[in-house]
This record gives sequence, C-alpha cells and structure tokens, in this order.
Amino acid sequence: MNRLSRLKPALLACTAGLSLMAANPVIAGEVDSTRLLELMVAKGLVTREEADGLIAEASARPTPLPPVPAGGVANGVQTIPYVPLVVREQLKAELRAELGTQAQAQGWSAPGQTPEWTQRITLTGDVRVRAEGLFMDKANSDIFEDFGAINAGGGQNINDKTPGYIAPPYLNALEDRQRARIRARLGVNVRIDDWISAEVRIATGNDSSPVSTNQTLGGNGEFGKYALWLDRAAIHMTPVENVDLSFGRFANPFWTSDLLFDDDLNFDGVAVSASHGFGENLNLFGTVGAFPIFNTSLNYGTRNAAVGQGRSFKSQDKYMGAVQFGVDYRPMDRVQVKAAAGYFYFDGAEGEVSSPCYWYEQTCDTDASRPAFQQFGNTLFPIRSVIADPNNPSSSPEVQYFGLASAYEVLNLRAQIDYALDQRTTVRFEGDYVKNLGLDRALVAARAVNNLGPMVNATTFGPWDGGDTGWSARLSVGQLDIAQRGDWNMTVGYRYLESDAVLDALAESDFHIGGTNNRGWMIGGNYGLGRNTSAGFRWISAEEIADAPFSVDRLMIDLATRF
Repeated sequence: MNRLSRLKPALLACTAGLSLMAANPVIAGEVDSTRLLELMVAKGLVTREEADGLIAEASARPTPLPPVPAGGVANGVQTIPYVPLVVREQLKAELRAELGTQAQAQGWSAPGQTPEWTQRITLTGDVRVRAEGLFMDKANSDIFEDFGAINAGGGQNINDKTPGYIAPPYLNALEDRQRARIRARLGVNVRIDDWISAEVRIATGNDSSPVSTNQTLGGNGEFGKYALWLDRAAIHMTPVENVDLSFGRFANPFWTSDLLFDDDLNFDGVAVSASHGFGENLNLFGTVGAFPIFNTSLNYGTRNAAVGQGRSFKSQDKYMGAVQFGVDYRPMDRVQVKAAAGYFYFDGAEGEVSSPCYWYEQTCDTDASRPAFQQFGNTLFPIRSVIADPNNPSSSPEVQYFGLASAYEVLNLRAQIDYALDQRTTVRFEGDYVKNLGLDRALVAARAVNNLGPMVNATTFGPWDGGDTGWSARLSVGQLDIAQRGDWNMTVGYRYLESDAVLDALAESDFHIGGTNNRGWMIGGNYGLGRNTSAGFRWISAEEIADAPFSVDRLMIDLATRF
C-alpha cells in the first residue's frame, strides 16, 4: 500500500493529462479518461472527491487549438492549411480591436462612430414651393410712381415741359397677377471650439432684396437657371455662459415681429445678447448691436463735370444702432408671458438736400442719401438742388432722386402670452406697437410728394396725410412648430402701419405690396403632412391708409419641408 501511495501523484498527473486530451479527440485518440478514473476509484487508487475534482478542472480549461498543418507544394501537390472557424473568429476580433485603437489614437474615427470632425458640422436647410395670387381692387387709382425703380435707375426728370419729356414708371395697381415661387436655403454651422462657431448660408432670390429669398419660377424665361446669394456668413462666440456675440451677417438678434422687420431679414454688423434667470420662472434678456445698412462707394464723386472741376463727395454712410430689453415669465405651469421694449436708431437714413448742381451733371453730392432699397409706403422728397439752364429755364430738365422725408428713431413695444391647452397645443396672443420718435410733422408735410390727402381739385392734392405709428394683434392656436404628421395651427391677425412708422425697406414683404402705409386682415393655417413637412395657406386683405385708393388681396399656398 505504501508503494501505491508513492505512485499516487504520478497517477493523478497522468490522469489529468488524459482528461485534457479527451477534450480534443484529435490529440486523445481512443483514450477514455473518464473510464480510467472510474477504474482507479474502484481499485482504491484515488478517492471519489479527487476524481470529481480532476474532471471539473479539465472541463473548465479552454480547449487547445489544433495545430495548423503546414502548407506548400510537394511532389506537384498543393497543400492548403485548414484554419478552424474559432481561429478565424479570433483573428478577426484581434484585427478589429487593433484597427479601432489605431483609428481612435489618430483621430479619424472611433469604433461605431463617424470621424470626429464631422461631429462638429451641422447642415440645415429648407425648401418651399408657393403658388401666389395678387388680386387688385378695380376701384384702385393708377397714379403711384415706382420710386424704387427711379432711385435704382438714372433718376426722373420732373419737369414735364422739357422737350421729349417721359413720364415716370408707375406701379401696377389694377391688373391681377399670379405666379409660382420657390425658396431654397442651405446652411452650414461649424463648432470651431467650445465657445466659437461659424455659419454660412446660401439662398435663392430674384435679386439682392433683404426681405425675400423667393425666386419666381419662369422668371428667367425658358427654364433659365437661377442665382444663389450669400444669405448669412458669421462668427459666433460665447465667452461666458448666457452671453452671445455675433459678427458678420446673421439672423435677426432681436425679438421683433414683421411689423418692424421681415422674417427673412438678416443683419450685417455686430450684436451682443445676454440673458439671466431668476429661479425657474423668471428670465431677463437683452440685445445691443450696431449695423451698417449702407456704405458709400470708394469712388463716389462727380461725373461729366467741367474739366478741372471734378471732385470726390463726402460719405453718405448709414447705420442702425439698436437696444432691446425684455422679460420672460412663467406665472403658472400652463401660462408664459414675454414682453420687450426696443429702440432702433437709423443714422443717416433721412435724405439730404444736395449742394447746387447743374442740370447737366449726372451726379450730385447727396445722391447716395436716397434709399439703396425700398418697397412702398415711406414719404419721399426730391433731394437734388438743380441749377436750371439759364438759356431755357422753363424747359430745363430737372432729373431727381428721392430721399426719405423723415428721420427714423423707432420705439417698439412687444408682448406675447402663451396658454398651453395640453402638452402640444398652445393658444398664443401677441401684440406689437411701433412709433417713429424722429418724425418732424411740419418738415415732412412741407417736403412730401406722396402720401397726400384727397384731391382738392382736378390738379391739386390735399396736405400730407401720413403718420408715425403702427400696431398689430395676432391670435394663433395649435402646434406652433409643425414637426410631424397631423400637427396643425391656425392664425388670424390685424395690422395698422402708417407711412413713416418704420422703414418700408425692412418691413414685411407679403402684406399689401410690401412695406408700410397699409392696414388689413390676415388669416392662415398649416397642416403637417410628415416629418418637418407641411402644407399651408395665407389670405391677406389690405388697403392703403394715406393717398389714393389702393387695395390688394393676396393668397399664398405653400408646400414646405426642412432638414
């Protein structure tokens, strides 16, 4: 028995080796290690506990991989080694891990993710197709000069006694018009650093109008292609929390309505916006900015003057400085109240009377003080001080440009109340008030060539009948942001905007024929057809406030999507 005891460790080792070999028949051949252990237990060579332990240990160890036969060519026979499936899977896992580690270390990718630089870029855009009809009242007058075309061209001779006199262009106020239009915008936003970002956006448009990116289909004839314009290009910074700085050309940084600024209007310049919360229900916000709205040409000066008399003219640059402060308050769960007051000062917007210039001169020194862009409504006056031909003073041509008759310092008060009917349906009432604090009634009345009162007789209009005030009210209900199929909203509103309450160039382009000096109703609605896709309509019925009758009804039917 002592002899068996001395052999016991060796027997156990041999048995363990046979147990491991049994896990792989290629190696073990016909050896049955379990049967051998049972025989050893029966002979008393090992205990039952020792045998069970050996079997458990052999089962827990990983199965050794079979050797890969050597490949090659011998005696004209090609031998291809067999690589078991488990080896192939192990090789793939190791290769995947190695490539993932390398990609992450080099910064061009991470396992399961796109490259890091793509995560800092966001693409945004929208496409809208519109059917539009303008319906003119047959009782309209047809005496409205197209001052925008005059100021954008070579001026207008206002002396009808000049031989070959040509009357000014007039606005269409009598004939209905229908058109199809598109709007497409594509923007790129890039996060440069944790607190620095940049944006660039391009858009369609018939021209460089600041208040519309609509392109009329068929406008170029025979399916001609359309231009793209630089709509935004800006750098944004957030040096501290809740303080935003914008530089370049960017979206309207102020909380305003289309009574003052069209929804499509972007701003050139610099703006600083900040907000601060007091608890969960009260937030104060504000914005201040400076914006160039016109910059004089570098070579602005005389043309066709006598030899030796040419000279450069002083700059006629125009700027807007603005400040707005507001409060956002939630008195209860379903109610949110927002209100703000703003002051918008337009430096250099008022037209300037020129120094005396001869009837034959093509440029006078204040020509650049006329509006570079205008819609309809502001009161105008001739800005050139023309010296008539002394040989024919009565028939001497007097070519004029027309500047804004008033200065513009606009006070804007705005308020909005939201009431949540449920988690997604909101009732919103909003109101706006604007007043031009810079208007001098006596000066404007003495200058005005438009916005006059009813005719006194067959050739004489009444005194200036414009104004400096405007207001609007609007009620909306539904899902105010159409984001998915089945979303809907409805809106009804009224507005009253006198001729010189705001700059007509920047006011809404859809109401009446765009600009100021109008009043009327609007009703509209939208319905979600799918994700971020909607169909909608607006009906606007508006008329002129001052001057001769000019009523316009406008229908717009839209199909829009965004991404």
